[in-house]
Amino acid sequence: MKVKRTIASIPKRSAAETWRTIRELITGTGSVDADKLLAAASVMESLIADEHPTSVPIVVKGVGSRLVIYCLYGEDAMEADLEVEKLTWNPTAGNWAMTAPTDVDDVKWMNDTLAKRCSRITVHDVNTTVDEAEEDSAATAKSLAVNWGAIE
Repeated sequence: MKVKRTIASIPKRSAAETWRTIRELITGTGSVDADKLLAAASVMESLIADEHPTSVPIVVKGVGSRLVIYCLYGEDAMEADLEVEKLTWNPTAGNWAMTAPTDVDDVKWMNDTLAKRCSRITVHDVNTTVDEAEEDSAATAKSLAVNWGAIE
């Protein structure tokens, strides 16, 4: 099952405030690697500022339903409520992963940075479909695991 949340972003919230709201939405008691979400802030704030989550969601897969997060910008953000409906589950309470859209030119450096800070998050070209991005992210995660010696 897929659950959608929409978050008012720029100019109603800064990119940093938007990322903090997303972190608060997806974490709670029992969250695994919640501290790494904070370590990923610079990358995530950058792609939020670029406004890609308006048309392609940030996707969190883990415990429970798949969560898709869209952001509102400009006039749409200004007209939106700051409240975000809470989740009935904690998607980061076990094994979880996140994918997010960005410009094709930023995919490599962002994924390289995220691999060092929060390997549970990967980014993909905003112009690929979510299914393609998930396949690319899985390949990237496996590649990282092989490079780190986790997979023989």
